[in-house]
Amino acid sequence: MSINPVLRRAGTLALVAASVATAQLDAQSSPRPRTRQEPRPSDTRPSQTRPTTTQRPQAASANPLARVRSAALARGGYAVVVDLDANRLHFAKGRRVLWSAPVGTGTGMRLENGRGEWDFSTPTGTFHVTYKDLEPDWIAPDWYFLENGLRVPGPDSDARRFPRGLGSAAVFIGQGLAIHGTDKPELLGQRVSHGCIRLSNADALRLFHNVQVGTEIIIVGGRNVQPAPAPRPSSSSARRSGPPPRDPFIVELEGEDTYALLERLEDELFAAVAAGGASAKWHQVASVLMLRGAREGDDDALVGLLARVTEIGAGPLREEYATFLADAFNQGPLRTLEAMAGMDRDTRSVVARAIVESSLALYPGDPNSVSAPWPTRRAPRTAVRRAALRAWDALQTAEGAYRERTGLAAR
Repeated sequence: MSINPVLRRAGTLALVAASVATAQLDAQSSPRPRTRQEPRPSDTRPSQTRPTTTQRPQAASANPLARVRSAALARGGYAVVVDLDANRLHFAKGRRVLWSAPVGTGTGMRLENGRGEWDFSTPTGTFHVTYKDLEPDWIAPDWYFLENGLRVPGPDSDARRFPRGLGSAAVFIGQGLAIHGTDKPELLGQRVSHGCIRLSNADALRLFHNVQVGTEIIIVGGRNVQPAPAPRPSSSSARRSGPPPRDPFIVELEGEDTYALLERLEDELFAAVAAGGASAKWHQVASVLMLRGAREGDDDALVGLLARVTEIGAGPLREEYATFLADAFNQGPLRTLEAMAGMDRDTRSVVARAIVESSLALYPGDPNSVSAPWPTRRAPRTAVRRAALRAWDALQTAEGAYRERTGLAAR
């Protein structure tokens, strides 16, 4: 893999010379409360049964994907694998793990009360991303108040809302479950949640940009948890002192100008190659650039982010970086096309190919289905401004090449 080690300011200016129009970030759905209960007229005192221990994580196998059955991975696509035995999450493409991180998973404890029953296990099986959100609020369900000895408020009460309660980002996968950030990273690697999967805030933000609606999530393991008494929570754990602080590194990045961010992105990408991606923070820098380009209409930020894919050689880094391009397009397809229109032909072609291939690789279904995320479907040619038609044509050409390479019928 190769990448230019230092980005000269003049090179940056050349990459972001295009002028593109403003677009709005597509609105994300707000989180829904998790409810798994049927009302009972009987005793309202909570009791906890069949608790399980926070078992020490087992060592990860040499190949963490060895026991995973995934349609997406089998055809060379992207998927997220959560191993409950090792308490680790893996973002993979084909049979290659692109990055891994420790997670917090469900305790397996049960809570029973006159209002209902709750199982705090993380279920296994195959799921799919249903929606995702940045810095979402948490809407506390009934079990939170019962567990902490508090009065259960009404369903629409503000007492249920915890601002930024799911960390920097959340990826929702159905059944009231989410993979989300946490302000208690010291607990990662253990069974400590009520069923959701916790990541560090940095990794939650990274995953947010890696996946799209429909991306496959496979949860495996979790069969050998030993039962043990669980500590009874106290009401002191429910004290609220306002929302948790935002990631200080993200706050620092948001204070930098766009050219400084583009230079930092180049440095972090180089560090990702030099250190095998272990300590690089390129994904946080890319996130700030993407949102600045989408929300604030910063032309330079979006053009520079997209064009940077041409600086990365083949390999895991490029495969992951391409998912960020797919996310930029998903958040603002018309805006992205206008950014691409100002690029030179070769750069535009590379960017178009990355968007097409990653968008389809994130989709586990039949590429010929009507729901398949072909980029030109998200931005019909009739909706594209005349100045951006060359970018739409580049996407169409990339789609044709993808169909030919994969043996799909032409549309």
